[in-house]
Amino acid sequence: MRKVIIYSCIILLTLSAFKNKEDRIKITGNITGYPDSTMVVLMNFEINKGIDTTYIVDNKFHCSAINSKTVPGGIFIGEGRKSEYLFLFLEDVDIVIEGKKGEIKYAKVEGGELQKQNSDYLKTVLPLELQMDSIQKELRSTMEAGDMEKAKSISKQQTKIIKKRIAFGARYIENNPNKLYSAFMLKGFTGGLPKSEIRSLYENLSPNIKQSEYAKSTAKWLELNKQVKVGDMAENFELKDTKGNKVSLKDFEGKFILLEFWKAGCPGCRTANKTLVSEYEKYKNKDFIILNISSDKNENHWKRATKEDSISWPSLLDNGSKEGNVGIRYGVTLIPTSILIAPSGRIIAKDLKGEKLEEALKRIFGV
Repeated sequence: MRKVIIYSCIILLTLSAFKNKEDRIKITGNITGYPDSTMVVLMNFEINKGIDTTYIVDNKFHCSAINSKTVPGGIFIGEGRKSEYLFLFLEDVDIVIEGKKGEIKYAKVEGGELQKQNSDYLKTVLPLELQMDSIQKELRSTMEAGDMEKAKSISKQQTKIIKKRIAFGARYIENNPNKLYSAFMLKGFTGGLPKSEIRSLYENLSPNIKQSEYAKSTAKWLELNKQVKVGDMAENFELKDTKGNKVSLKDFEGKFILLEFWKAGCPGCRTANKTLVSEYEKYKNKDFIILNISSDKNENHWKRATKEDSISWPSLLDNGSKEGNVGIRYGVTLIPTSILIAPSGRIIAKDLKGEKLEEALKRIFGV
């Protein structure tokens, strides 16, 4: 018996030493409504990767993360389509979550200062968030019922709410130039606001907030982003493929080049890849090439998706290097997005999807 106690103490001391060495933050959840053994996954969205997995027992769960710089994260509770999601910030403090099944998105989160700013903002924008939830629920059921005309009408309502949320967020950023959360939000708005407005909001940020990683990212976007138009000459770039080889746009001079901007976690992108496979088979011997350009932060996800989608043409990772940032330089705000370049190097079409892509290639190659 004594040996067992001593052995147990050794294990506890070892685990304690390991924990202190790694300096981990603890995430504790008090969640009602879920049965025991419901899975909880902790995510780090900077690397787009699950960093801990645990299970609910007696309405509680415990997980942890290595204490490093502040990063956006979240938890997924449950599995499959019925899982619930909660966004949060992983900072240098422990986190306590209180919520209930069906409302995890709006759970109470106590953590660091950035998390507090996030929670305070969500309270003010809550009416719009609830409207969006209702619209999305109605849209899903309508699409499952196959009523596409009604779905189109609901989608228009959804677009209006999205615009209202962006306008609401822009006012918050303008009125709170001293808050780090403003810089975080602004970085996410580069796809939803005119460049001139992004610049104005950035310049209004306080000097110390401009030194944050989020504000520096926006500054870089303002420097590199171009409003690329049909008729412009395509700018050269160089990125690495799945084998680590450098691939340049100039490598395909004299060909029709389709740039396809995507990422592994984008369902619409994965669907678009299916169309690309059939179109590539038709024209790959007719001076036609596709370059898939992924914005994935998780290299393994990108490589796996490339293989799963049967991409046999160059699949490139836009890693934000000096030669990269291709999506920003080409003015890409939403994915999937495509840009078609003529053998002369001039852009001749943008945002070709499905039938539009098929028709464009048929006109070019006469097949």
